[in-house]
Amino acid sequence: MRGRDREWRHVEGLLQRLRRGGSGTLLVDGEPGSGKSRLLAEAVAEASERGIGVVHGRVEELGELAPCSMLLEALDLRSEPGGGDGSARFGPPVLERLRVGLERLAMGPPVLAALDDLQRADPATLRMLHTLHDLLANRPISWLMFRSTAPNACQAVSLFDILEREGADRVTLAPLSPAAVTALTADTLGRSPDLATRALAATAGGNPLLITELFAGLREEGLLGSMAQARAPGRLRIVVRGWVDALSAKAKSLVEMIAVLGRSLSLEHAAALLDTTPAALLPVTEEATAAGILIVTEHGLAFRHELVADIVAAGIPPSMRQTLLDQSGVLMSVERAGPARLLTGPASTAIDAAIASGQLHEAEEMVRGRLAEHGSVYGSAELRCLLADTMYLTGRGEEAIHEAETVLAVPGLPGHVRERATMVQLYAMARLRDDGTARAYAQEVIDGKDRYGPAARSAALVALATAERHEGRLSGALALAESAGRRAGADSPKERRYEACLTAAGVLVDVHRLDEARVMLRQARKDMFGHGHLAWAADASVLEARLELLAGRFDDAATEARRALDLAGALNTPLSVAAACAVLAAVALRRGDLQRAAHHLGEQPGGAPEARLRHALLAAQVGEARDGPRSAMGLLADLPRPLLLTIEPAAGPWMARVALAADDLEAAESVVAAAEALGRANHEFPTLGAAAAHARGLLDGDRDALALAAGRAEDVWARASAEEDLGKVLAAAGQRAEAAESLERALGTYDDIGSLRDAARIRRRLRGMGVRHRHWSYAERPVSGWDSLTETEHTVSLLAADGRTNPQIAEQMFISVHTVAFHLRQVFRKLSIRSRVELARLAAEQTRDGFGQPPGGRRV
Repeated sequence: MRGRDREWRHVEGLLQRLRRGGSGTLLVDGEPGSGKSRLLAEAVAEASERGIGVVHGRVEELGELAPCSMLLEALDLRSEPGGGDGSARFGPPVLERLRVGLERLAMGPPVLAALDDLQRADPATLRMLHTLHDLLANRPISWLMFRSTAPNACQAVSLFDILEREGADRVTLAPLSPAAVTALTADTLGRSPDLATRALAATAGGNPLLITELFAGLREEGLLGSMAQARAPGRLRIVVRGWVDALSAKAKSLVEMIAVLGRSLSLEHAAALLDTTPAALLPVTEEATAAGILIVTEHGLAFRHELVADIVAAGIPPSMRQTLLDQSGVLMSVERAGPARLLTGPASTAIDAAIASGQLHEAEEMVRGRLAEHGSVYGSAELRCLLADTMYLTGRGEEAIHEAETVLAVPGLPGHVRERATMVQLYAMARLRDDGTARAYAQEVIDGKDRYGPAARSAALVALATAERHEGRLSGALALAESAGRRAGADSPKERRYEACLTAAGVLVDVHRLDEARVMLRQARKDMFGHGHLAWAADASVLEARLELLAGRFDDAATEARRALDLAGALNTPLSVAAACAVLAAVALRRGDLQRAAHHLGEQPGGAPEARLRHALLAAQVGEARDGPRSAMGLLADLPRPLLLTIEPAAGPWMARVALAADDLEAAESVVAAAEALGRANHEFPTLGAAAAHARGLLDGDRDALALAAGRAEDVWARASAEEDLGKVLAAAGQRAEAAESLERALGTYDDIGSLRDAARIRRRLRGMGVRHRHWSYAERPVSGWDSLTETEHTVSLLAADGRTNPQIAEQMFISVHTVAFHLRQVFRKLSIRSRVELARLAAEQTRDGFGQPPGGRRV
């Protein structure tokens, strides 16, 4: 009984009370196919194994021949002969005989009366059961009663309500969880289901009967090989046809109409098509929902199970389907040969599974292929919705937004299609636009909550969180992202809880709450991998890389960034590429390898605005390292400072330092003001306050502000940077001992994290103060060739090959010109060359295969 642990605990409790001499009543409701009969059979078997007497009765499909005939038969009590029409024999005498029969049976072991399908019982039987239940309350007899929720107007509903008010336990068989569906599918197939099989199983909506009949039928008919193309097997069609045929004529027409017109329909539209009023349609709607076929959503009527919708639609003759489409204003193409086809559930599920698993090229081909042959407006809208999703994930934001807008313009759009189109449009706007349209649209969705489902509302909260983050209100951004995560169900892959988790993790990384960010990333990965949604894996790796960079673990940051690039390439999800390259460039910059940093930056990236912003910042930092502060100022001039300082707090002090070095006091004051405003607006995040204090300390030469920044900074590199700037201010004030201590602390941190360029700069300053440090490396190297170069020689050779003069190399590496010349002589000897031209040729050959670690291994 997969997924029925909760319900079985109720049965177990009933049997335990009975064994102890007590009694009780358990009422079980469930939609058709939910597993009521299986649960009852297991309960009866378990009771028998425990030595409990069992009276097992079931109301037949055609009803009872006489009141309580099922109990009379179960107790082996024959009806007494009588005269007339026989009605007299079923009054009080029958009740008394049943009471005596049950009491006599209970004189031995305790008794479990298990009664199934009470929805079929006549009123007289139900009244007699209630009376027996009261008369035998003090006897060791327990009652286990089952009824189907279809139909909902039967007298059994009243009996269950009365017994529940009198103290009976009641449990409703809910749809199976995704984990239980997977386990049941594996049981049916005899093997673990793959992604396509799990996606197909999901269309059964957690109904055990549909799942078992689906896969048992596919296996019998040899259709398990291609889930995307598989038709519904015959045994499953019989089950669904039985459910639909049991409906009244009006309810059946309603169900078939919704199946043809796109799986979802407003009550008003349905009433108009059936030539009636919404009020008159309510009883019909209640009948179809009670049968477990339809549900009422925020957007109208829809099928409870996508699989049932497909089977009902496929069973409607083409001529009738065409009539319904014409009547509803949905025109089919007359030029196209062959019968009209709607988008079938398994096909749409296969496309959706391909998107989620990162097979975006294949998914887009499938969509475009079906669009070429599709005639239904609603079916085409659903396909275009899937197309918009692939466009969003492959970085084509404007195309995705345009497709989603086209879908949303279709009148009477099925609810699930409108929901997904809204969600895709919100995510594309929030992530790929920076013009404020995402906030306005998201607020419209939040304000119109009755019109939108949980997936759209969760996406709206994520879009608002992104807008708050970009505007520097990080508390609000974090609260909105966490709210979106709470609203989105973990077991509902369509709501994409991981999008909210990734947004929250991004804010937490910004403000250096790294432990919390790790927790959020673990949750995001658990959600996406649990549902087989791999297309977002590169995003998670990029955030992990940024987290490791801030923690000062450069090797781990580079490894995770390369993993993000590999995933983005394999899955064709380029939105993460720019951010991953920015991490690799930052690591190279810290290590003093400017050529490698420039290589990782490459050309101006597309993608998200914040990724482009990080790219621009790092390009300016590389430019400053190569050509001085004035070259960087031109690159920084047009960058939006609030957003830049929000996503990269350590950029504030660096920009202030560069502006002061370029004698641009106005720019420095502007940066400091922006950093302080951001810190005040987000006082609960110490990282932003420390960055503001650092920038202010640089502007005013304020040692107290710099000491505050060094003490509070949570970014390892930023803390060392503040210590370095404090040492410079102390040295300028003549406090050489205190300055040396501060610089030593900065040097220790730079050395610990492998920030070679920064460490070299501090060593030069300390040498000027009379303090010298050993800083060479030890490693096993060959005696000649490129791999024989030390890290310093490697860096000198790359700068020389890049056309730098010896003084320029000395300036960048914070060593003397004579030391540069010495290292170049060593390079020429080890490489057996005599000129910089030959050096440039060898360096080009090395870099054509990409940039790895510098030759010579790790620094010791």
